[in-house]
Amino acid sequence: VDDKSSDFASLLRKYSELNTPYNDGFDMLLLYLLHERFLLKEQSRWWPYLDLLPSIEELSTFHPLFFEEEEMNRYLAGSDVRGFILRYQQRAADRYAALSSDLDANLVLGSDVLLDKEKVYWATAIIDSRSIWWGGKRHISPLLDLVNADSQGAAHETKREDSEDVNQKLAVTRASRHVGKGEQVFENYAQPNYLLFAYHGFLLEDNANDCALLDGLFIRRNDPGAKSAHLLRSRTPTFCIRDLASIEELAHFLRVKHGLASGNSSAANLDDDVRPLLIDLLEGRVARLMEAMSNDVDKETFALPRLNLMRQMVKNDLMHFQHALKTHVLVQN
Repeated sequence: VDDKSSDFASLLRKYSELNTPYNDGFDMLLLYLLHERFLLKEQSRWWPYLDLLPSIEELSTFHPLFFEEEEMNRYLAGSDVRGFILRYQQRAADRYAALSSDLDANLVLGSDVLLDKEKVYWATAIIDSRSIWWGGKRHISPLLDLVNADSQGAAHETKREDSEDVNQKLAVTRASRHVGKGEQVFENYAQPNYLLFAYHGFLLEDNANDCALLDGLFIRRNDPGAKSAHLLRSRTPTFCIRDLASIEELAHFLRVKHGLASGNSSAANLDDDVRPLLIDLLEGRVARLMEAMSNDVDKETFALPRLNLMRQMVKNDLMHFQHALKTHVLVQN
């Protein structure tokens, strides 16, 4: 083993042994990916796989990690997904700042790799969009991560299984449905579109797991129900609006926040005292989204994949909020 390989192994060991509350292996995997793709390049044993991955230029056309805030302010206006992506971008920026200030990492990978924000963001987006999970940690599994997504069948699950070689285990994801000869294999990520959009850069039509993200609510100290905040799962919750259960969960939060009496059942959460609060909140979201949809935008602009994706996300949110209002809130039981 040469000195450079030894130094790199020590660097990976350093990050694998970090004593943090939640070390899922992301930083170690990111450093390894940067090393193989931008340092070793064609000399990497993984190059045939790495060469299949989208380039920085390709990723920047559709992955939200590369979106400009000004564009999102215009084309994602009204959607809480905008704030979700901005927070995601901030986490990526914080990770880049931490890694780029690590002297050991710079000595091993070189400043032309580790100080290049686009390269670090590329690796971040690749890991976020292609990680395979087992044992509570992320992994990059060449070929397995190339399986496309739909929302049919059971949620995909990857397990380690024994192989014929007693010294080796396999990462196995089993199909949840019959796949005929010549048919494309799909797997169900079991995620709503806002997560698929934020971390993968696509949306699914007819997504059975879909919902509209509702964010930005919180309990203030001077709220009438502040003393009852312990009854909530969080003082700053997020909601996935898609069905009656999600509306009842939102109604429960509003009851606590505004100091309204709690009902004896989930259905009681939608009594007339809380219904005006629900209507005001959801109609506000609908109005914001409809205003965003009314902006005049030329067809050539939406030929750009990232802008078209943002437009689709806004339409998707609008559909869910309108359905929730019409089906579960405005209808008197």
